[in-house]
Amino acid sequence: MSSQVAQGAPRANARERSCRPRCGGAFARAFKGEALKGRRAAPRKIALIAPLPFCALGMSAGGMGGGGAVGAFSTYGWNWWCALMLPIAAALMAASVANIDARQGLRPVLGLPLPPAATWWAKAAYALSLVFAANLVVFAANVVVVAAGGGAPTVLAGLATAVMVTVASSWMVPAVLFLTMRFGTLAGIVVPVLVQITVGIVMGWSDVWFLFPMASALCAPAPFTGVAPSGVPLASGDALGMLGWQTAAGLGVSAALFALLAVLGARWFSGREVR
Repeated sequence: MSSQVAQGAPRANARERSCRPRCGGAFARAFKGEALKGRRAAPRKIALIAPLPFCALGMSAGGMGGGGAVGAFSTYGWNWWCALMLPIAAALMAASVANIDARQGLRPVLGLPLPPAATWWAKAAYALSLVFAANLVVFAANVVVVAAGGGAPTVLAGLATAVMVTVASSWMVPAVLFLTMRFGTLAGIVVPVLVQITVGIVMGWSDVWFLFPMASALCAPAPFTGVAPSGVPLASGDALGMLGWQTAAGLGVSAALFALLAVLGARWFSGREVR
């Protein structure tokens, strides 16, 4: 009996260590490790390169020297990027972050003297920071167009758009991490991308779009970009062009879904240590 208790003690301690609340020190070390591993990996390159075609289209249509079409950069730069390429780029970046260790059965991270949950949160935070970085690339192009006298949202409006789109797309990060680690890269990329694009387009025309983060990525920034989910400039007095409670609700739901999926993912990832 005593030997069974002795053998069970390490496992119980491991479970307790993996499930109790994490301090900031463990997360900071894990995040630094993720950043170092991703220094020359694909995720950073995706964050930089993926937005460039849409930046170029927006800058060209926005009229760098003035005279750009109304809503041109908002349509080709922001709207097309958010509706078409951002979901794919976000999934590719998060899947790449997951695969850095998943290809080796997660042994490089599960063997570290760090709580597994801290590693999970570090991966989620790093992938989300890359999503924000990709949106900042579009924002930088937005600033260039404004500085050159072209047609684009103001600097503050562009920054607000980058933040809103990142929050609305954040749910994809824990979803992609879990699906990639559990079922493989194909499932981790295809399923979230299809959900984001399909639900975003369908529910973007609904009066309850704010209940769906996928639609919030297209509708929440509308007061700042001035274009509808379809990319067409908003008519005067259009409800989407008004900054109201729906915008706050949409961002709140998006943040809550990210937190829920991340917490569930952390619990699942912590459980892998004791299997």
